[in-house]
Formats: sequence, structure tokens, C-alpha cells
Amino acid sequence: MKHSSDTNTIETDLAWLRNDEPEIYHLLLALDGDLDALRWLKRHGDGLFLFVEALTGAKEAVDMLQAHPAGKLVDLFDTIAHCDVEEWLSEKHPELHALFAYVRGDGTALKEVRNKKAIFKRVAEIVREKYQNYHDEDADGAISSAKAPSLQEGAAADVGCLLGEMHLHNHEYLKAVEAFSRAIAMDPTPDAYTGRARAYRALAALDDHAAVQLRERR
Repeated sequence: MKHSSDTNTIETDLAWLRNDEPEIYHLLLALDGDLDALRWLKRHGDGLFLFVEALTGAKEAVDMLQAHPAGKLVDLFDTIAHCDVEEWLSEKHPELHALFAYVRGDGTALKEVRNKKAIFKRVAEIVREKYQNYHDEDADGAISSAKAPSLQEGAAADVGCLLGEMHLHNHEYLKAVEAFSRAIAMDPTPDAYTGRARAYRALAALDDHAAVQLRERR
């Protein structure tokens, strides 16, 4: 986790970028762990939010990025397609610049990235495929449902809560608590609090069961 002084330094260094490229500005801060920047991204669409969460290593976010309809990732696609600070990005953040280039169609771009993690390449491949699907869509804007499975609508489809729900489904209750707590920090909704309560109850049930087993052995 970044200290507040580190975050303030980053914000100062990127102050000029906030007006010129606000999406890139908040994306970079979010990748450095700034929750306020992550909230900003989430308010502007699912794409950039899931992109950051996936790049920071959340497997559930990678799965959700894969499942998300391309039509709901427009904020991410627009940022990649219309970035006006390519030269600066290439110098200061070469990995992100290479990922953007790869998504836009440069198949050799990732070869220039040193020590890239497997998750980095996986996210790049997912986004590139969906980016291409989005730009190959029919003239009426309809996207093949086979290529873009839909997610639940409404509050239950909030991406922050869905990460917690996926952990609950996999019986990963501590991770579920962390995911819902993160969602609450970003946007305190009834669904987020209810989800965390369910995760706590599941943990309590496990503790009760463990206590019973220990008593029976004595």
C-alpha cells in the first residue's frame, strides 16, 4: 500500500496530466493503489476499473473482464484508442504503452516488455480480443452474445460486489471479506454490506464447527 506522502508526490508529478488525459491520470494513480482514483474510474465505467483490478493480480477481476460484454468496456477502449500522450507514456510507463499498442494491433509490442508477469500478458490478450470484437461489431451496434456473455443487471451487477460474490461461491471467505470491504470503501452500498455480513457469518460458522470438533476429541 502506498503511503499518503508517496501518493501526493505522484499526484504532483502528474498534475499536468489530469486536465490533458484524466483517464490516463486516474489509471496510473489507481495502479499505484490510490482508492480515490479507483473510485473515479468506477464512476466512469466498468472497463478501466476492471482493467486496473485485473492488472493488480485479482484473478476474479480477470475472469470478470473476460466475461464482460465488449460494449460495456467502451471507456477502456476509448482510452486505449485515443491516448494523446503516447510519447510520454512510452518514456515513463513503457509497459502500459506496449500493452496499449498490442491491444490496438501491434502483435510484437509485448516482446519489448521485460520481466512481464503472466497476468500482464493474460489481461493484454483479453482486452485485445474484446477490442477487436468491439470494432468488428455490426453496423447496428449489436455484439454477438456468444462472444460477449452478459452479466446481471442492476445493483447486483456492481463489479466491486461481484468480486466478493465470486469469493463466496468458492468458499474463500477471508478473500470475500476483503473484496466487500474494498467495495464498501469505494462505494458503501447495501449489497456490499450484506455481502460482507454473509462472509463474516460463513467464517463464524467455520469457527463454530471447528470448536465442536475440538470438544468432541477431548
